[in-house]
Amino acid sequence: MNYLSKELAAEIVDRTMSIIRHNINMMDENGVIIASGDRSRIGDEHAGAKDALAAEKVISITPEECSALTGTKPGVNLPIVFHDEIIGVIGITGPPAEVSRYGELVKMAAELTVEQAFLTKQLTWDQRLREETVIQMIQGADLASLDFLERAERLNIPLDGQRTCLVFELPSADMKPAFIKKLEKHLTAKDLYANISLKEIAVILASVPTKSRSELFSSWNSWLSQWKTIRGALGEQADQLQQLPFSYQSAKQTLKIAKNSCRLFDYREFAIPVLLSKIEHPDQEIHFRNIWDHLSQADQKGELIHTLLCYIEENGEIGETSSRLFIHRNTLNYRLRKVEIATGCNPKRFDDLFKLYTAITLFSPFCANEQF
Repeated sequence: MNYLSKELAAEIVDRTMSIIRHNINMMDENGVIIASGDRSRIGDEHAGAKDALAAEKVISITPEECSALTGTKPGVNLPIVFHDEIIGVIGITGPPAEVSRYGELVKMAAELTVEQAFLTKQLTWDQRLREETVIQMIQGADLASLDFLERAERLNIPLDGQRTCLVFELPSADMKPAFIKKLEKHLTAKDLYANISLKEIAVILASVPTKSRSELFSSWNSWLSQWKTIRGALGEQADQLQQLPFSYQSAKQTLKIAKNSCRLFDYREFAIPVLLSKIEHPDQEIHFRNIWDHLSQADQKGELIHTLLCYIEENGEIGETSSRLFIHRNTLNYRLRKVEIATGCNPKRFDDLFKLYTAITLFSPFCANEQF
């Protein structure tokens, strides 16, 4: 594995030369200069570095010895060791008696920089693997495969226990870095998240036995309130791994149904419209389409549909509905009768009211802007 890239070598050279007033060279495992304060030397072979690699120790070069060595200047050359392997050489240009005192400090600083870069890269790689695992979990793909199980174990991702998906929709990809930074601080050690697209982030929340769903929703709703233009939805709880795809889809579909407001929504408040939106059988769709067509033709201003939705929200209570609409009970009964005449469905009958509700949910753009 190449631990010492040209970019990292250049960073080490720049950092070191900002502290000591001597030229610094970085050579790879073959003794070729890959970074230097003297840019003209990049790409040249360095005989002193080759000697340091072969001897596996510090090599000092005096001015007198330079004439016998190709591509060298006076200085000291120190092997860079990482994971018990010599990965390159760092050279300090100058009289050995003068620059040797910097040697071990420069070598240590270089090795620490390599280690830091490796750990950062490893963390980035682990995060990518975690995200791929999260995506696989919410898609339900090959959850019993040995590769998936071994990866989950290596990343210390528990596959048992109750979990709930939370989906966030951002208006712009530019907001994502700041959003993720705050999100990571709010998540617990057992929670997971993944970037699904430029504007979507999915979170898998681990169950907390002492916290109810309403408390969980309230907590996240309060946290999300700091973002005025970001929307989120809490999906159905998954009691086992195989149910996570539905938890994710229920959250996504809730966001689709609850179009307007920028806040957090709970799938359980939108369960019926979400489930009805999945009706795809042509015969079923035609049946409800006919009801919708007759209703919409008789309701050009949307008054009957709005009345029906209020009537449903008030559980069919004539008094409560008429008060909410600021109309007389007789006016309400007149509107409900108009619905029956137009569609053949009597809103005062539960089965007919459900048919009307289904038709509105499936086909009405007005309904998509209402809160159920």
